[in-house]
Amino acid sequence: MSLSDLKHSLRKYEFPVCAQEALVRIEQLLAGRTAPTNKQLVVAMEIISEFIFCESDRRGDRGRGAGLSSLQELQLIDILCEYLSSCNNETTKNTIFLSLFGGMESQRRLKVLSILASMAVSASSTPVLLAVGVWLQQTGCSSPQSLQLAENLIRDHFYLNTKNQKELRMLANTAPQFISNFITAVTELYVHDLSTKKMPPKNLLEVITSWVYSNPSLCMSAQLKPASLPSGSIPMAAATPLAGLIRWCSLAPLCLPSNVEDVEMMEISIPMKKIKLECEIDRSIVTTVQQKQLSEAELYIKLHLGVLHSLRSGKRTQGPPTAVNAQHLAALAPIVQTYAHDVLTRGLKLSNDEKLQECLNRLGQAVQVSLANGCVYGNVNNLLASLDTLPENRLLRIVIRTHQQNI
Repeated sequence: MSLSDLKHSLRKYEFPVCAQEALVRIEQLLAGRTAPTNKQLVVAMEIISEFIFCESDRRGDRGRGAGLSSLQELQLIDILCEYLSSCNNETTKNTIFLSLFGGMESQRRLKVLSILASMAVSASSTPVLLAVGVWLQQTGCSSPQSLQLAENLIRDHFYLNTKNQKELRMLANTAPQFISNFITAVTELYVHDLSTKKMPPKNLLEVITSWVYSNPSLCMSAQLKPASLPSGSIPMAAATPLAGLIRWCSLAPLCLPSNVEDVEMMEISIPMKKIKLECEIDRSIVTTVQQKQLSEAELYIKLHLGVLHSLRSGKRTQGPPTAVNAQHLAALAPIVQTYAHDVLTRGLKLSNDEKLQECLNRLGQAVQVSLANGCVYGNVNNLLASLDTLPENRLLRIVIRTHQQNI
C-alpha cells in the first residue's frame, strides 16, 4: 500500500476507530527493524496530526482541524492506555509514545498527556507510567512541558490528604524510572529561594519522603536502566533528583516557620457494632487512638537521611560520577548568604542562629557523603570555593578543608 493510499484508507473510519487504526499504521511505519526514512517520518506525523489528534484537515493543513472534543479526548486516552498496555516491546512502545508527544509545543497534546499520565497514576498502570518516564527524560525534566505535567499530577493526586497514599507509594516499586524522573521535575518547582518560600504540599512531601527513604537506589533508577529508544534517536542524559532534594532539605530550616507547633495528631474512631448476637461478649466500645503524624520539619529530617542513604548507594565503581552536579550544589551558597545577611542586619550572631546552623550542617553532611562516594561531577573546586564563603560552621569547614587537600 502506498503512503497516499494509507491515508485514504484511514479516512474511511470515523473517530475513534480511525485513531485505533492509525496507531497500527504508525507502528508499521516507525517500528521496523531499520530506521524509518524521512518520508515515512513525515507521513507518520501527518497521520498523528489528522487521525489521532484531529489537528489538521484532509488536505494536511495544520490548524484547520476541529481538534478533539472532551468526549473524544477521553476516547483517545482509553485507546492509548489499551495500546500501550498491550505493547510487549519497550522500544516499540517508546517509539510510538515519543512520536505522539515528543518535542511538542501543542497545549492540546499536553492536556491529553496530562490526563493520560494522571489516569495511569490512579490505575497504577506500569506500561503507561514507564513510557511517561521516558518522555520526561527525553523532553528534559526541567523543561516547561515536563514542569507543567508535574504540576498537573501534583494537582490531581498530591494537594489533599488523599486516601490513595498506599497506592502512590507502591509506584516506586512498579515504575521506578518514572518516579525518579517525576521527582527530578518536582524538585524544580519548590524551595528555590527565601523570598517566596514556595514549599511542596505536605502530602507530596510525605509520599516523596516515603519513596526515597524506603528505596535508596530509586533516585538512580533512570540512570541504572537506560531507556529503550528507537533506532537513530539521541538518548538524553538522565538527571537524578538528588541535587534538588539536597536543596530542599538544606533550605527547609530557613523556610519553615519556627513559631508554629506543628505536631499533628490524627483521631481514628473505631465504630460501634450495630448488631449484637445473643450471649456475645459486649465489645461495642468506642475508642479513640492517637496516631502521631510527622510534622513537616520531621519529614525533612527523614528525607535528608534518605538522601544520604541514596548518595551512598549512588557510588560508582566504573566511569565518571553522574549523580550530583557540583554547580547545582554551589548555587545554594548565594541563597544561604542572603539569609545570613538578614540575620546580621537584625543585629544577631550567625553562630547563635539555630536555623542557619541546621541548614549548614545538612549541607555539610550532603556534600561530604556526595564527595566521599564519588557522586559529584563538574567543577568541584568551584563548589568548595562557593561553600567556603558561607558563615562559619564547624562541620562544613572540616568538609571543605578535607576535600581541598585531596584535590
